[in-house]
Amino acid sequence: MMAREPDSVVLQLLREMRGEIAALRESASEHSELFKALRKDVRDWQETIATASGFAAHANIRGQSLDARSPI
Repeated sequence: MMAREPDSVVLQLLREMRGEIAALRESASEHSELFKALRKDVRDWQETIATASGFAAHANIRGQSLDARSPI
């Protein structure tokens, strides 16, 4: 009877550890999906900022061109 008791404790601990590891894997997977979404959002914002900066630069150059032509 004594020989089986330690095995039962070890097996119980291993089962608990397996459950914890499964929960950690699920959590890591969820975090991975969140990071993918965040990376996409950052790329989208970078593209938006680059586009807006391009429009602003173009408008500034166009404004300077018009100012240079105006006879004031």
